[in-house]
Amino acid sequence: MILKIEPGKGGKLSLIADDEYIMTVDADTWYSLDYSNGCEVSDEEFEHLKFIITSRKAYSQALRFLTLRAHSADELYKKLIRKHTPESSRYAVDKCTELGFIDDEEFAKRYAEELLTKKKYGLPRIRTELLTKGINRDIIDNVLSSLETDTSSQIIALIEKKYQSFTENEKEKRKMISGLMRLGYTYGEIRQALSDYDIPEVYGDEY
Repeated sequence: MILKIEPGKGGKLSLIADDEYIMTVDADTWYSLDYSNGCEVSDEEFEHLKFIITSRKAYSQALRFLTLRAHSADELYKKLIRKHTPESSRYAVDKCTELGFIDDEEFAKRYAEELLTKKKYGLPRIRTELLTKGINRDIIDNVLSSLETDTSSQIIALIEKKYQSFTENEKEKRKMISGLMRLGYTYGEIRQALSDYDIPEVYGDEY
């Protein structure tokens, strides 16, 4: 198999194998490799070359994602695989993890704290959100157990902010309960909060 390099768009290079276009290559990547224009390679060498090129592309993409915000390993992999091969995406994630750019436990701690303090989510909802980010269940258990939260106070703060008219009629009461449960609070926690703050119970055990 004969490899050739031709000028491409935007300063990139086009990799040609046996007169067939294969992929675009960054100039820095190509010139860092031990291949010359017009050289002959085996099928095995060619596959290895493609892996090097695609992996470096995936890694560069991963770094761009991480400069915007922190990601879990699973979240980053799912983003990369939309445009890159599974092998190159896994390589990029593993390299970012090895270099300390990804830390699932630290990510989970910060994300859980943000969901608790800014979005006022209850612990069950926070658990669900962390699971969707691909966080390991053991890590989630450790993170949630370390969170300092006063569930009753948080529920009352939400009621005072969003549901001040909940005592006006049964419809508003139901709306309040549903809204709080969507945020991750159980009906039992809501009843307890109302009891702690001497607020009349809204209605029976329908939930």
